[in-house]
Amino acid sequence: MKNLMIKELKLVVSPSSYFFALCGALVLVPAYPYSIGMFYCLFSILITFGTARANNDHLFTAMLPVSRDHIVLAKHFDMIFPQMLTLLIAIPCAIISTQILNKSGNIVGMDANIAFFGLTLTAYGIFNIIFLPWYFKTGYKVGWPMAAGIAAFVFLWTVFEITIHSIPSLAGKIDSLDPSTVKYQLPVLLLGIIIYFGTLMISYRRSIRNFEKVSL
Repeated sequence: MKNLMIKELKLVVSPSSYFFALCGALVLVPAYPYSIGMFYCLFSILITFGTARANNDHLFTAMLPVSRDHIVLAKHFDMIFPQMLTLLIAIPCAIISTQILNKSGNIVGMDANIAFFGLTLTAYGIFNIIFLPWYFKTGYKVGWPMAAGIAAFVFLWTVFEITIHSIPSLAGKIDSLDPSTVKYQLPVLLLGIIIYFGTLMISYRRSIRNFEKVSL
C-alpha cells in the first residue's frame, strides 16, 4: 500500500495541485470572496484524474498486485491531498489576514474565521461523496462526476453565503471576527470535520462497491 501511495504522489498527482493550493492564500486579499480560493483546488483534482485517464493509469494500476479496495483508497488520496494542502496554506494566511491585514473583516462574503473553515470542510465533503463513488462506476470517466461535484460545491457555498447574510443575528455570530463569537463558530468547525470524514468513509465504501462491478 505504501508503494502504491508513492506511485500516486509521484506519477499521478498533478504538479498543478501545488499551484492551485497556493490559492488558499487568497484569504489575504481584502474584499474578495474567500470561498473561491478554496474552490480552485477542485481544478487540480480534475487535472489529476483527467491526466490519469489519458495515460491509462486505471489499466496500469489494475495490473499491479494490489486489491481493488487499495486502488480506491489511493484515488481518495489523490482527491484529499490537494484539499488538505489548500487548507494548510489557507489557515496561517487566515490568521495573518484577520489579525493584521483585514481586522475589520471581509465585505465580500464570509470572513476567514473558524466557521469559514468548517463550511469549507462541509462543501469538500459533499463534493467527495458525489465525485468518487460516481467516478468508480467506470474507474476512468471523469467528466460528469466532476461536473456534479463542482456544481454541489458551488451550490452549497451559495446557500451558505445567502443564508448567513440574510439573517442578521446569524451573520453577527458566524460571519464575525469578534472573539466573543468563537463559541458559536467552533460547533460549525466541529460539524464540518465530522461531515468531511464521515462522507469520506461513505465515499470509500460506495466506491469499493461500485468498482467491484467494473470489468477492466
